[in-house]
Amino acid sequence: MDNLLLKYMETRFQETIKSGVAKKYPFITISREFGCPSKLIATLLANELNARPGKKEGPKWQYINKEVVAEAAKELDLEPQKIRHLFNAEQIGILDDILSSFSSNYKSTHQIKKTINEVINGFSERGNIILVGRAGVAITQGKPHALHIRLMAPVDWRIECVCVHEKVSKSEAVSLVMDLDKKRTALIHLFLGRKPEPTLYDLIFNCKTLTKEEIVHAIIKLMETRKMI
Repeated sequence: MDNLLLKYMETRFQETIKSGVAKKYPFITISREFGCPSKLIATLLANELNARPGKKEGPKWQYINKEVVAEAAKELDLEPQKIRHLFNAEQIGILDDILSSFSSNYKSTHQIKKTINEVINGFSERGNIILVGRAGVAITQGKPHALHIRLMAPVDWRIECVCVHEKVSKSEAVSLVMDLDKKRTALIHLFLGRKPEPTLYDLIFNCKTLTKEEIVHAIIKLMETRKMI
């Protein structure tokens, strides 16, 4: 996989040479309840932003998710699977025990958290990034040029979507929705230092009552109003 952070540094260096000051580009975080179509919305949003007339400045808009794990694993000299335990463990307090069982190349939860913070902050500094999940909303709180989105929907609707898209039974879908919602909340709590609240987000969308296109157009409209694009 291409080293996105290296590409970012090269782009910023060229901008600094040309203007003396590297321009700040906006970024978006998308948090979601399990079963909401976050990847589809992020992909559509990136495509729409890149297709806008006059889009010449800055890097292409890009949807980021797995790249956070890959970059953090590279920095820590670990297999990506070992980093994913931080994102998947329900009881964060037992992570050190889990990770230490893999190999002598042990990295503590604190080391992994610090590296993930650095990686996500690096992507946000690059700008023109749509970061889905990975506690991005917690790590980038207070940064300028940011827009924080939350995707939600009634649990019954999400369970039906999971049944269809994951090809699992209803009972399996219920377990997945309950389990992953809990883990995602715990992850944000871990990086934020407190229980997440709705006020973390600039916009919250109901994926049951709004189409993907409506959500994307609403995000772009707000970005225009705030002069982010």
